Amino acid sequence: MLQHFFDPTILRSYDIRGIYEKTLNKEDAFMLGFFYGITVKKKLPTKENPLIVIGMDGRLSSPILEENLNAGLEKSGCEVYRIGLGPTPMLYFASHYFEADGAIQITGSHNPKDYNGFKIVLDQNSFFGDDIQKLGKFAREGYAQTYFGFSKSVSINDQYIKKIIEPIKGINKNLVDKTVVWDCGNGASGPCVENLTKKISGNHIVLYSEVDGNFPNHHPDPTDESTLKILSDKMKEVNADIGIGFDGDGDRIGVIDKKGRPIAGDLLTAFLSNSLEINDKENQTVILDIKSSYVAYDKIISFGLNAEIGKTGHSNIKKRIKEINSPLAGEMSGHIFFADKYYGYDDALYTSIRIISLMSNNINLDKFISTLPKTYVSPEIKLYCSDKIKFQLINRLIDKVLKDYSPENVITLDGVRAKNEMGWWLIRASNTEEAIIVRFEGKSQKDQDKLLMEVKERLKNEGLTWEYS
Repeated sequence: MLQHFFDPTILRSYDIRGIYEKTLNKEDAFMLGFFYGITVKKKLPTKENPLIVIGMDGRLSSPILEENLNAGLEKSGCEVYRIGLGPTPMLYFASHYFEADGAIQITGSHNPKDYNGFKIVLDQNSFFGDDIQKLGKFAREGYAQTYFGFSKSVSINDQYIKKIIEPIKGINKNLVDKTVVWDCGNGASGPCVENLTKKISGNHIVLYSEVDGNFPNHHPDPTDESTLKILSDKMKEVNADIGIGFDGDGDRIGVIDKKGRPIAGDLLTAFLSNSLEINDKENQTVILDIKSSYVAYDKIISFGLNAEIGKTGHSNIKKRIKEINSPLAGEMSGHIFFADKYYGYDDALYTSIRIISLMSNNINLDKFISTLPKTYVSPEIKLYCSDKIKFQLINRLIDKVLKDYSPENVITLDGVRAKNEMGWWLIRASNTEEAIIVRFEGKSQKDQDKLLMEVKERLKNEGLTWEYS
């Protein structure tokens, strides 16, 4: 019998993630492959060898984890397509392209270099939340039978690039006078960016495209200050029209406009609403996550679309897109999802092409941002709070806020978000860290200060001190 006990800290809400050779190791990869493969076989009892696609990012531990993941899948009787090194969205694309039964990407995303993990798909849907917990329970119980599977290496890079550059077909010549700086951060998107920029008109400066799991130039996070400074400095040097950065596995985008302003994910989503080619806009809803500004919300509505605020988390948003047939969604963190002419998953490379397609039609991001009303928005603030108490704290807060605010001014689907005459504030529990997340936005500096005071007071009443984690 095969049986395994995963470190409980690696079984996260959206994926499986831990520190290599501390909380996560090659045996975990093998056992994940085996028990996931058996899970797929049970769902497809008439299929002798379910097809699973696996890929990996450029972290130093990814090759050994990929090898063991593949071995576990073979042991469960699966047929495995190994697409090798590439961004997570390429893995998602391959899953659709090959009509796979499941897919797994080995990736540490934007975490420090000693982290790694797995993003999982089953039948083109995210495998997360309860699915991951059930898999952990299944492994603890064990399974007696093994099977004979097989694997092969396949190439998908060219097909992926061909697909993601479709939005600029026929308008490529309009980009000849545009300059774009791309920062790959030595992450898995590098080779794909080198490939696609050769197929696009204009002047393209690509930084750090060589994949290096040590991330020698900066942390692979497109919202990190060091990343943005390097990108901004290069843009000034070459007088670029836009700067685009990626996280370690290419599913999150960071953007700087021509005036040197970092663009938050919610405002970028509002801008990208311009690119939707749909007839019945009044029946289409763009999704923003709970941390998003009402400026973005109102701008989307001004385009004749509906807007909805939903749960944070790429898996939650992908699920919601399918539920309401949404053409576009975006998170503050830079996960952007297109489902109008694409597959509905978060793909930073495809998003970059949609931005460039707007540029080619003289719909410029810097002009759009300059038209937006001025508000006073806080950064995303993280306050340390133990996993043991953070959700109970939020539940207590919700009860008290619902007594103080009218129900129509409170959203409780992911923490508590309250709206008043000064603006809004949000307090939620992180699903990936021992932290409470706070954000607020005022109509003036004075309003922002008052919102901060209210948030501090409410957290103080729950015994949480105001110290950044």
